[in-house]
Amino acid sequence: MRKTRRRPQAAFLGLLLAATLGLVGCAGGTDNSPSTATTSPSASTAPATAASSELVGKPWVSSTLQGNLPAQAPAAKDDLYTHYAYDWLKEHQQQSTSNMTDHVKDFSDAIVSIINDESKSSPELDQLRIFYGQAIDTEALKEAGISELKPYLDRIDAVASIDELNALLLADDFPFSPFILANIATYDLRQSMCVCVFSNLLFADPYYAGGMYYQDADTPEMQQAMKSALMEEGKYVIRDLMELGLSEDEAKAAIEPLMDFEKTYAKHAEYSGKYLKAGFGATAQSARDSAFTPDEAFALCPNFPLKETLAKLKKDSSPLYLVQPECLKAFNDCWTDENLESLKLIAKAKLLQETRRYRDQTATNAQREADGLPVLDSATLAYYSCTSLNTLAQVVAKAYTSDVLGADAKARMESMTHDLLGEFRDLISKTTWVSDESRSKLLEKIDHMTLNILEPEGGYFDYSDLKLKTTADGGTLMGNYLTLKQYRIDRESEMVGQPARAVASWFTFGPTVMNATYDPSDNSINIYPGFVSSLIYTPDMSDTDLLATIGFTIAHEISHGFDFIGTQFNAYGEANPVFTEGDVEAFSQRTTRLADYYSTMEPMPGVNCDGRQLVTEAAADLSGMQATLLLAKKTEGFDYDRFCSTLGTEWAEARNQEMFLASLADTHPLINLRINVCSQMCDEMYDALGVQEGDGMYLAPEQRVLIWGEKA
Repeated sequence: MRKTRRRPQAAFLGLLLAATLGLVGCAGGTDNSPSTATTSPSASTAPATAASSELVGKPWVSSTLQGNLPAQAPAAKDDLYTHYAYDWLKEHQQQSTSNMTDHVKDFSDAIVSIINDESKSSPELDQLRIFYGQAIDTEALKEAGISELKPYLDRIDAVASIDELNALLLADDFPFSPFILANIATYDLRQSMCVCVFSNLLFADPYYAGGMYYQDADTPEMQQAMKSALMEEGKYVIRDLMELGLSEDEAKAAIEPLMDFEKTYAKHAEYSGKYLKAGFGATAQSARDSAFTPDEAFALCPNFPLKETLAKLKKDSSPLYLVQPECLKAFNDCWTDENLESLKLIAKAKLLQETRRYRDQTATNAQREADGLPVLDSATLAYYSCTSLNTLAQVVAKAYTSDVLGADAKARMESMTHDLLGEFRDLISKTTWVSDESRSKLLEKIDHMTLNILEPEGGYFDYSDLKLKTTADGGTLMGNYLTLKQYRIDRESEMVGQPARAVASWFTFGPTVMNATYDPSDNSINIYPGFVSSLIYTPDMSDTDLLATIGFTIAHEISHGFDFIGTQFNAYGEANPVFTEGDVEAFSQRTTRLADYYSTMEPMPGVNCDGRQLVTEAAADLSGMQATLLLAKKTEGFDYDRFCSTLGTEWAEARNQEMFLASLADTHPLINLRINVCSQMCDEMYDALGVQEGDGMYLAPEQRVLIWGEKA
């Protein structure tokens, strides 16, 4: 559904919230990179229990925990998720993985096929083939090693003071700004593109996790879970540092002090969980508070040269969104000669981290092998090089959408989205607790919701004028990466102050990520091509299957427009709440009941879920399921058994104990709880599964929670 005339849009931390509100969003990034595409098990961590041991998890067995699977599949009326995912789970008790990430290769295989098909030709594909050809030449990459990067690393080593470090980072011939991320993704009050500034973190992706894993947790178990998440990424940092000549023991000894140092400022970084536990309106207020004039922003960093850094990136003239103002202030306090050696080591580590895909990837495969994962072949590694934000993600996504998915996929998904929006319109219209004033604003959000389905509104950016150097002309993968990085900087700088375009957030977030999001900053649904593997869509897929895969996903994302955070922003992305004070109270009563229910669940002995942390995603699951099942009633030949089977196997995942614990720090509930809880709240599932009192999926009517509709 296209918007009517857009009204002025307010300052908002759209990129961060779009990332953290997504159905598939996962801490640490969803760029499908070798280090994140498959959850890596710890080689030293055994499954928590054997299948014959006492099983953990209440009220349902924690079947996503490896070694904790019942000897036989439970009945669907007792445990819907485990019943339908059982066969897949039984086959995946030895390696942490998920059915979703298992299908990442569908996307990469399709792109590699397009690249190898010489009958397909365009200026953009020609550039993609140059870059891919250099990325797949593993022998040349091994021979080069870090030789092209070494001059930059040596220059960091030679720095003897903060002033010298400043001069190096600002030099025109130093193509890195390792401590700051500055992207075009959000809008100011004049509907023009502005610059969104983040602190660049080494051990946690600032887009997804923010400072989440650096917080002081309430329990030792959660503290360990957060540290485990950091250490998971730290394994790759260790491998990077070893390329500097450090032994493995020396590299391991180096990263923990670096984590402690980074925590001094990273603990102040924004993350979605902070707002889920804050009062209504806190997110909107933070959005308003994130808008700075350039002078105001630069005043926060008198030590670190923020102004000069943004000038180097051609982004110093715009009003700024400082998504992490407290983090930036704390980081500025660390920018001293006293901390010079730590800052130098972090700078080198970040250069190695940034360029990991564009040099010899032996270290990446060595870590995967140590984790018990299969090593990646040269074609897969080359594919990852091509799908970086700084390289050719836009070109890859465009080719996949047009040549693999085709126009029918977009049309079919958009049609289903319109149908689901109609179900939400009906639900909201029939909700008795909401006032007419709020209802009108909620329906206005539906009427003005932008649908970026498989491509952004307005289309992808044109890369046809890009010119990379072939190997025959002396081009290298690293050299062309730096060319592409500068190309991106130049394209983004051209957008500063220009009218807002939906493609901008895709340019920043990355259309090849395995994700789907709702973005309150422009009231948009974003279904990225990287999410749409053959698990999600095939041309011959039935309407039942499509509702279980992309339908439930889209419904989940739509519902974020009407949740605790989404309702703090109006139909035009302004940070103006749509609820009256009385409606906030009525809404909170229902979400509190849902949060309290989740808090009774004990996935591991003595470890309960934190319902307040989970409630926004849990409410999106619930409302998404409600709308999906309402549409199912109108779908000819809809098969509930098939729907549940597809839903269960699509989201099937198996985690070792370490990763299972880390997942408890997420804002999304455990997948078995997500599916079971939202199913047991909907009457349709009782009828379809034959659930009766005494069954594991049964919940007394007075205990069921709905947020929207006449029964809410």
